[in-house]
Formats: sequence, structure tokens, C-alpha cells
Amino acid sequence: MGQARWPLLCAGVLLSGACSQFDEGRALAPALRPDVELSRTAGTHAQALPQDWWSLYHDPQLDRLVQAALAHNRELAAAQANVQVLLGGLRSAAAGRWPTTRLGYGYRYGRDGDDQTLAQASDSHADSQWQHEAQFALDYELDLWGRVAASIVAARADAEAAQAARDGLRVNVAAQTTRAYLRVCALGARREVQLQSVAVLQGSLALTRQQQAAGVLTALDINRQQSLLEQTRALLPRLQGQRQAALFELAVLSGQPPQHLDQQASHCQRLPSIARPLPVGDAWSLLQRRPDIRQAERQLFAARARIDTAKAQLYPQVQFGAALESSAATFGAMGDSKALTFAIGPMISWRFPNRAQAHARVEQAHASSDGALARFDSVVLGALRDVEQALALYAGERQQRAALARATAQSQRAFELVRLNLDAGAVDGLELLDSQRTLVRQQAELAEADLRLLERQVELFRALGGGWQRTDTPQSLALHTGARP
Repeated sequence: MGQARWPLLCAGVLLSGACSQFDEGRALAPALRPDVELSRTAGTHAQALPQDWWSLYHDPQLDRLVQAALAHNRELAAAQANVQVLLGGLRSAAAGRWPTTRLGYGYRYGRDGDDQTLAQASDSHADSQWQHEAQFALDYELDLWGRVAASIVAARADAEAAQAARDGLRVNVAAQTTRAYLRVCALGARREVQLQSVAVLQGSLALTRQQQAAGVLTALDINRQQSLLEQTRALLPRLQGQRQAALFELAVLSGQPPQHLDQQASHCQRLPSIARPLPVGDAWSLLQRRPDIRQAERQLFAARARIDTAKAQLYPQVQFGAALESSAATFGAMGDSKALTFAIGPMISWRFPNRAQAHARVEQAHASSDGALARFDSVVLGALRDVEQALALYAGERQQRAALARATAQSQRAFELVRLNLDAGAVDGLELLDSQRTLVRQQAELAEADLRLLERQVELFRALGGGWQRTDTPQSLALHTGARP
């Protein structure tokens, strides 16, 4: 691996396994700072992103909905179940550190080989009889080559990767819930804007009819005003349908049937906003925070640990065993020293004549590690790309929204001037219609820009990886193995 790839490789959260040879007990080595910086755009700040970034909107209703979604979302429940599956695998791997025992008892009728041998030697007949047999055996693998230790580390890394995948899903659920709620509010506000436009057009239509009665305007002016009014009113059902769809999404995100609409959220008609620049942190905090980077790093660590597991197959497997057996014709005689047999000592097994299979597994493990390294690099680059794209789109949307706000203010002023001039007879009905059409269109565009700006904010927060934190962090995995993660 070239020197240019080291900053990228070592930029993860827990890169001890990726930047050094695997060692289970070793403390995590300090990672190198990545040689990248996030772009600085207007409306953002280098302050660290809070864990519950949605609280920046200061909307208790939004806080309640996000917490409900994180607690009851069914996809999150499935991801948590997958974590529990892999934790079970971790416990199974950790059990390899302990000896295995066997305890057996049997009562059978017949004769064994020793009786038959004795009968042949004494030229007599071996009688069949009932026999009590009991056995206790203990086997313990001496982990001389680190196979058990490496398998435990790989299992732990798999469980941590599953936790990171679940955390990534939490990020998406928080972002989707916030986006759906903001869309409900934005569509409610958009509907209010449309209703206000309808009211303004109705007032203008009444004024136009008065002007027609006075002989100033014609029936054509009335028809044009009526057409614009109906076009503006026709958008109301579509806005209501879109708002219902967003409420349905909120319900499903919280693990409820779509028909279970949140009544409190359905009354939101005010756009939440963030009054201060968005906290985005820096590239280093981004790489530490993103769950997908943590997941790729843990997968890389597991792949490297499996190299050691495969290498251990090249060497003899050494086990220490002990066995105690008793065999007697009566149950009471089983404790007699003459009925007892025992054995204790090491046992070595080694498939050295056919090591090609073991070498193939080592090569396969190395290839898997190379693939995991490439995926890790790709995830890191993808994370930086996501944030840069989100920053660029947010900056552009913010500038467009500011320009539309200025244009809407000018159109509002122009409409008021046209109405004054119409009362004075200085303009005709066509100019009034044009000014109304322009004002209605720009008010609608401004409302749409408000929603897009909020969605760009949410997308930026999602790209930054906020919202996954919870109490059962990867450190809790030590409870499943009795060792440090």
C-alpha cells in the first residue's frame, strides 16, 4: 500500500486493526488526521454537530416524533435483532477459550472386548451381563497460534459492524422523520399562502366587477380574473393530498399503520427554522461520526483478523484432555478403584500432508482483506463527497431563496401600486391581471423554496452522520466476552 493511501486508511474511528497487525489486547493506536478539509459556505459554522441535531429547530413536536420513530421503527427493530444474532456468535466464539466437557452414563447388557480376550486366553466362555458405565471427559485447546483469539476478535468486529449498520439506519430514520414533519409543516404553510392568494384574487375580482359596472372594464377582464382565481384554487386539493402523504410517512416511520395519523403534527402550519448558522464541524469529526465509516472499518478489522485464523490452520492443533471412566456390573461397585480408568495428556492433530487447502484459505482471507480495504477507502471518499455536495446544494438553495424573497417583495409592492392606479383609472385590467399572476407565482415559488431549503438542511445533517448515538455503544461488547473490545 502506497504512502498516499495511509492518511485515507487511518482516518477511521478505530483503526488499530487496519493500520497495524492484529493484536486483541492492544490499546487503540492514535489515528492520523486526514489531509482534507470541509468547504466553508455561508450559513454554516465549524462548531461541532450536536447529537440530536433536530433540536436545533426548537420544535417540541419534532423532538417527540423523532424519538418515537427511533423507539418504534420496525426497520430499526430488525437491525437490532441482527445485532443480537451477531452478539450470539461473539459469545459462541468467546466460549472457545474455555474447556469443553462431556458427561455420560449408560446401562447395557452384553460383553465387551476385554471379557472376550480374557475368555480366549483362559479357554473359557465369556458370559454376558448387565454393565454400568459412566464417563467424564475434558478437552481444552491450547491456543498456541492464536486461532481462538483471532476468531473472537473477528466475531467482535462483526458485531460492531452490525451495530454501526444499525446506527446508520438510525441516522436515516431521524432524517426521514424530520424531513416528513418539515414537509407537513411546509405544505401547511404553502396551503395558507395559496388560500391568501385566493382571498386576494377574490377581492380583485370584486373590484373588477365594480369597475365593469362603472363602465371602466369589460367582461373580458372579468373572465381573465375568474380564470386566474380558479387556477389558484385548483392547487389546494393537490397540496392537501401531498400533506396527507407526508403524514402517512410519519406514521409508518413510527411503526404505525399509515392510517394512524398524528393529529398534533397534522395541525402544523408554521415552518420551523434554525436561527443560527448550521454547525457542521470539520472533516475529522465527520470521519469519527459517520456510522458507515465505522462499519467499513470494523469489516476491515474482521477481515484482517480472519487472516490470522486461516494462518493458524497451517500449524498443529494442540489439545489438552483428561478422561475418567468407570465400568462395573453393579452400580455400587462403580466407585471401586478396580472399576476406574483414567487418562490425561496432550493430543496433537495436524493435517500436514495436505496443506494446500489451508494455504488456499489464507490466500482467500488476504483477498477478502484487500476487498475490505478498498471498500473502506470508497466509503471514506463517499462520505466526504456526500457532505461537499450537501454543502454546495444548501449554499445554492439558500442564495436562491434569498433572491426569491426579494423578488416576491417587489412583486407585492408592484401589485399594490397597480391597484392604486386602477382605482385612479391610470391602468387597465390586463395590467392588474399580470401583476396578480406574477405575485401568485412568486409567492408559490418562495413557499417551495422554503421547503427545499429545509430539505437541504436535513440532507446536510444526514450526510454529517448525526443522530445515531445511543447508550449501547460498541464498548458494551466487552460484557459479552469478559474482555476489552
